[in-house]
Amino acid sequence: MGVSETLKDAVSRKDVVAIRDSLWSRIALDPNFTKGFPESLKYCLDNGITEACLYEQHDSRPMSDEVTNENFNALCGELSTNFSKERLEKIKEIGRKLYPATEEKIHSQTSDTQNNGYRRSNKAPSSNQKDGDSGLFPKLCLWVALGAISGGLIGGLLFKKAIIGTIAGAALGVAGATCTRK
Repeated sequence: MGVSETLKDAVSRKDVVAIRDSLWSRIALDPNFTKGFPESLKYCLDNGITEACLYEQHDSRPMSDEVTNENFNALCGELSTNFSKERLEKIKEIGRKLYPATEEKIHSQTSDTQNNGYRRSNKAPSSNQKDGDSGLFPKLCLWVALGAISGGLIGGLLFKKAIIGTIAGAALGVAGATCTRK
């Protein structure tokens, strides 16, 4: 998973809000922070975006250590309004526990001895997930991302305030994901 063109464009424009949004949405694709997110963050830092510019001061909202989908999703929601390094680190810690990368044997079509390595996969559900919850985070993130994107576009076009539209769209996305869960 490479660095998205959207992120590259935001970095070239030094658009910190768009950079944070892009990194935030990358978590939906990489909830265990093994594919894409580290590369995207490194791209930002290697191309003129400093940590002081990227991260906001932590807003002092308490952060639970509870390893649940609900807490993970709540922290991700808070990250969208306060992109603090402390909150991101807490999300990484919980995401890696909830969505652990698993070893998966690579099968070679030519010879079993030719490829006896392993590859990483985050497909296996965690033992911490409740029955029926295994697909909640991807669905929630998809709805939030779609809501945020459409809200940002509409807010940007109509009101010249894309951030307000993005936040409103993300909130509608959460509502949509909650409705589809039932």
